[in-house]
Amino acid sequence: MQKTVRLYVYTAMGGIALALAGCHREASKPAPAPAPAAPVVEQAHQTLSADALFAFGKATLKTGDANSELDGLAEKLKQASRIESVQLLGYTDRIGGDKANERLSLKRAEAVRDYLVGHGVPADAIKVEGRGAADPVADCPDLKGRKLIACLAPNRRVEVNISTID
Repeated sequence: MQKTVRLYVYTAMGGIALALAGCHREASKPAPAPAPAAPVVEQAHQTLSADALFAFGKATLKTGDANSELDGLAEKLKQASRIESVQLLGYTDRIGGDKANERLSLKRAEAVRDYLVGHGVPADAIKVEGRGAADPVADCPDLKGRKLIACLAPNRRVEVNISTID
């Protein structure tokens, strides 16, 4: 009767590294690659004061330092790896007729869009909407004239909703 003696050498990980007397070494399989990290979607909201950007009742952007907030927004968007969407919602106060306010709010949102596009933000990522006097943030029920206009200032705005991937 013949006896076969096998010599095994164990690695630190507990596997067989070397076998003698007719056994062979199996090739170790590489560890599976880790799954790629899911992209990070960032949501941001910003409210732009219409009074800072536009004259009362107008949709033409003011010039000069009034646009520094838009410049910062354009830079932030250009630095994103990918822009999923930019939603611009224009609002007015309750002064004036509904149709006029809806037109004005849309024109203001479009003016902000045009500014951003002119500063390198892709136009196809931007959606605009005019909401007129909807969703007020200030009420001011007992005021008239200039005091009413000043009190309703927070309602005159362009809200920016941004979705980017970094």
